[in-house]
Amino acid sequence: MKRTILLVFMALSLGATAQGRFDASLFAGLNMGQIDGDGAGRYNHPGIRAGVGTSLDLGNSWRPILELAYAQKGSYIGQYDRRLSADYVELALMLGYYCLNDRLRLAAGWAPGVLVRAKVTNGDELDRLSTDNFRRLDALPVCLDLRYRFTDHLCLEGRWQNSMLPVTKEAGSGTYRVFRSNKGAFHRLVTFGLAWQF
Repeated sequence: MKRTILLVFMALSLGATAQGRFDASLFAGLNMGQIDGDGAGRYNHPGIRAGVGTSLDLGNSWRPILELAYAQKGSYIGQYDRRLSADYVELALMLGYYCLNDRLRLAAGWAPGVLVRAKVTNGDELDRLSTDNFRRLDALPVCLDLRYRFTDHLCLEGRWQNSMLPVTKEAGSGTYRVFRSNKGAFHRLVTFGLAWQF
């Protein structure tokens, strides 16, 4: 099913590119993640983020952007040798501002993700209860994105992402977003990577 979604997305993007209304890109990068509310505060969980994207050229500086990506998130609590890993398929919807002759893109939006796999370990032991506590949907992660195209096709990009709704069923350690009643554990990550734009 995931392969089918990816192939359909790529076919639509490349087909639209041929008509000149859209651009398409392939991207891959390194995530450095943490989970707010897990008792640790470092971006020390590495993972990958890779996928495809497209944007609609409206004839001005503003463009809607659609991306489909596979993203690995989580955190590591060194003092307890506890690792929380969660892999998602994300569909990012953003609005981008293009400047410097379309070389620089500043974008912001929403990147909901469906949980593919979760695993929580203490040392070498699986923590089944905490693993099962991950929610199946990271429903409201906001993201800020910066991309700079330094050749005709090759781009350098960075992204910051923060979940606004809890990603586990556990209460977390008093962490909340916006309202105190919205307590729980939240993904937060920074991504650096490369993109190839068609």
